[in-house]
Amino acid sequence: MPEQPEGQEPTETEIDMVVEEVTGKPLRPANLAVGITSMKQRITQLEADKIKLLDSVDEDSDGRLKNHLAAVNKDLEIARERLAHYEAQVGKQN
Repeated sequence: MPEQPEGQEPTETEIDMVVEEVTGKPLRPANLAVGITSMKQRITQLEADKIKLLDSVDEDSDGRLKNHLAAVNKDLEIARERLAHYEAQVGKQN
């Protein structure tokens, strides 16, 4: 994740992503609605991070940004898969 500007607190979505990265396990949502909302927020955050990285990639001389971009793309893929899983479970409950 990109560094926070000084004085800006991390969002709940960012905190969840850090916890998952540290533990190596996805957080279990309280319920499906929370899971869906969380994954949508995560996708929005990751897409914003990706745009910032793409804007900077031309200035990247050692490939760090490209590596970071690959990690963001992987996180987006995982978040979209989890969102689809949660939404499918909601469909089965109805």
